[in-house]
Amino acid sequence: MPFVSDGRILIKRAFDNHYAMPSFNVCSLEMARACVEAAEEERAPIILQTYPGDLEQGSPKVMSAMIRALADEVSVPIMLHLDHGDSADRVAQCIRAGYSSVMFDGEEYSLEENISRTKALADFAHAAGVSLEAAAGSFGGGEGDHSEVHLTDPEVAEALLTRGSADMVACSVGSIHGQSSQLDIDRLEAIHKLAKKPLVLHGGSGIPAADLAEAVKLGVVKVNIGAALFRALVGTWKQAAPSAELHYPVIGAARNALKEVARNKIQIMKASHKA
Repeated sequence: MPFVSDGRILIKRAFDNHYAMPSFNVCSLEMARACVEAAEEERAPIILQTYPGDLEQGSPKVMSAMIRALADEVSVPIMLHLDHGDSADRVAQCIRAGYSSVMFDGEEYSLEENISRTKALADFAHAAGVSLEAAAGSFGGGEGDHSEVHLTDPEVAEALLTRGSADMVACSVGSIHGQSSQLDIDRLEAIHKLAKKPLVLHGGSGIPAADLAEAVKLGVVKVNIGAALFRALVGTWKQAAPSAELHYPVIGAARNALKEVARNKIQIMKASHKA
């Protein structure tokens, strides 16, 4: 299947059919290829995403071209998302580069300013035919500018989805970037009942499988996976590189380790055979 240029297509499909897509943070060919191969083997739609730090390894144009080329070689839906977009310029740059979806993280602003900025960027994204994710809370773990956890108020999430015109909203309900955590299912349920629209979880690497199974019943369509991938990558490098005479076996071993992580997350989120 061709690269999915409008993320709203896959977001709506996941919301209507009660599953979540893992959204994998990638910054290299080996990471992206491993996730795409896992998706093909599981017959699953997935999201590949780049954090601002990832874009220091390759510009939005480079990342977009690479992901599109990989998507053309498989038969499952693949979309590309900007994670934690930290400015209007960053969001616009990624939209112009051909991303399917972007996040605007306006958590640092007052609620009204967050809504206003989200609305302006949502209008721009929609005019370009892509989706926009808003932030209603922060996830700690030192990611971005928010080192503390601020749990999501259901009314804030609802406001960003309605007044802010966001297509999905990232909700802080216990998950923490890069750490093991437990979801506050009651808070997530309250958000779901009020918002009635697609929700996102960050810090997905450390969320227990049982919690993720509940989350997909409560409107979660996207779960970010970053730490599990880079730990598998770095761990394999450390193990395989010291005795390697060529780089190819190290790259192959790393890709296999990454693929296993990706397949596991796809299965947990019930995205297998949803392509």
